[in-house]
Amino acid sequence: MTQANETMQAVRTLGFVKEHNIWYADLPEYLENGLGIKANLMMVDGADTFLDYLSKNGTKATLLISQHPFDNYDAVLNREFSGLNRALLDEIGHAPVDYGAYYQVTTYKGQPFAHRLWLCPVTEYVFNGFYPRNIYIKLESAQ
Repeated sequence: MTQANETMQAVRTLGFVKEHNIWYADLPEYLENGLGIKANLMMVDGADTFLDYLSKNGTKATLLISQHPFDNYDAVLNREFSGLNRALLDEIGHAPVDYGAYYQVTTYKGQPFAHRLWLCPVTEYVFNGFYPRNIYIKLESAQ
């Protein structure tokens, strides 16, 4: 398999839906396999406001994501540190977790952009067991 084919296979489509002003990752297989509850899929602590920005305050967004660069990606989420804001998670009603990772976005579509966001352990499910150092994204659609 060529490097290009390996990279293309590593790009995944991931949807997000906003319900009652809360963003959720659209991962029905995560729930169906008994890996967690809907509150595990909440996008909070900066991930929600990033999705608001990407979707232009819409209610749906579909992203192409990969731990490897791919053609025409819009932004890179760079892992900064592990941690979580337990008080915020409890206040919002996120499922109990013991860790997460903060990522920084410094450019979006080639323009300076400064945004920090938190990703919960569901990220490990999406990326086969770990938090990538970098997550490349491209907005595929939004509404």
